[in-house]
Amino acid sequence: VGASGGLSLPLGDLGEIATSGFSVAGHVFFKPASRDKLLYRGDVSYDRWGAKSTVGNSVTDATLSGLGFVGNVMISAGGAKASKRPYLLLGGGIYRTKLSLGGATGGLISESSDLGIQVGGGLTYLLSGMSTFLEVKYVNVFRDPTSWTYLPITFGVRF
Repeated sequence: VGASGGLSLPLGDLGEIATSGFSVAGHVFFKPASRDKLLYRGDVSYDRWGAKSTVGNSVTDATLSGLGFVGNVMISAGGAKASKRPYLLLGGGIYRTKLSLGGATGGLISESSDLGIQVGGGLTYLLSGMSTFLEVKYVNVFRDPTSWTYLPITFGVRF
């Protein structure tokens, strides 16, 4: 099991309306005994961003968020006993995205459950009894009418 957290940078159309935010996640790992460089990971992640203000709009309080349930395949490079191991990550799952507007709009909420993918990489540091990792992912949630894309940059611990 593990946990991670860090910065979440909105990209593309999401980047046009959202400011930088944060990302937190819980992880469950499974390592097949017969595969030294292969690892499976299940993630539950939460990303949240603020909305950018535009001149003349009446929105005084707005947030955007995404809750993800994702399965990943991780492929490690380097030997099993190496203290530093780079890895690649590829995953897919379901994301619950939400846009909440406050102020004069009266609390308008737009919610959607959509498929999404993530691809990224990281570096694991093996320590005594645990490991840490630094990871960067590109996430694309296929939200209608436009996809939400973002870049979580996180630091994590695995026990």
